[in-house]
Amino acid sequence: MIAGMLINKGIILPSLGVIVYPHTWLIMFIAIVAGTLMGGITGLIITRFNVAPFIATLGMLYVARGMALLINNGYTFPNLVGRPELGNTGFPALGAGSFLVNYSIWIMIGFALVAAFVAQRTPFGRQVYAIGGNERAAELSGVKVKRVKLLVYMISGFCSAVVGLIIASQLVAAHPATGQFFELNAIAAVVLGGTSLSGGRGSIGGTIIGAFVIGVLGDGLVMVGVSSFWQQVIKGLVIVLAVIIDQMQARMQTRIALQKQQELG
Repeated sequence: MIAGMLINKGIILPSLGVIVYPHTWLIMFIAIVAGTLMGGITGLIITRFNVAPFIATLGMLYVARGMALLINNGYTFPNLVGRPELGNTGFPALGAGSFLVNYSIWIMIGFALVAAFVAQRTPFGRQVYAIGGNERAAELSGVKVKRVKLLVYMISGFCSAVVGLIIASQLVAAHPATGQFFELNAIAAVVLGGTSLSGGRGSIGGTIIGAFVIGVLGDGLVMVGVSSFWQQVIKGLVIVLAVIIDQMQARMQTRIALQKQQELG
C-alpha cells in the first residue's frame, strides 16, 4: 500500500505546493524500510516489555492491516505502472519480469541461499537456534538475547515487505486486504518443513519443501474443484496434524535422551 501510494499519489509537500514522485527503486526501498521498522517495533515490544510473541505479533498484524486500510480509505491503488515523465515506471517488472524464470523465483532462491548460509555458517544463526532451544541457557552462555531477537523480527519484517512488493507488482495493484491468511500458510509451511514450534530445530530447506507442499495442496484442491471454504478447513487440519506429529517427535526425543542418561548413570 505504501508503494501504491507513492506511485499513484507521490509525496505531497503542502508547504512547498508540490508533489514529489520518487523513482521506482526509491519507492521499493521506502516500502522495505517501512516493513523492517514494523518488524523492529514488534521486536522491541517483545524484548523490552516482555509481551508474549504471539500476542505482540497478532496485535501488530491488526495495526498493520488497519494502517493499510487508512492509507487509501480501504480502496485499491490500481494501475501501478507509473508514468515515464515522472520516472516511476518499471514496478510491474518485479513480479512479471523474467530471466529464464520469473524474477520472483530468483528472489526466492537468493533469499533461501542467504538464509541457509546465515543459519548454518554464522554465529548469528547458531545464536538464533540456541535461543530457540533454551533462551535462559543461551543468555547465561553470553548470547545477547534481546539484540538477536530484535534482529530476527526486523528480518521477518524485511522479508514480509519484499513479498508485499512482489504481490503488488504481480497484480499491478495494491489492495489493503491482500495477504490475509498468509500467516496460516507460513505456519503450515515451516511446521511441515520440520521446524519445531517449541524452538531450536528447523531448516531452510525443510521450510521450502513445506511451502511447496502447501502450494501444491492449494493448487491441487482448486484443480479437483474443492470449495475455497473446504480448502481452509483442510489447511487448518494439516497444520494441526503437523503440530501433533511435532509434539510426538519432541516427546520421543526427550524419552530417548532420558533413557540414555539412565543407561550412562
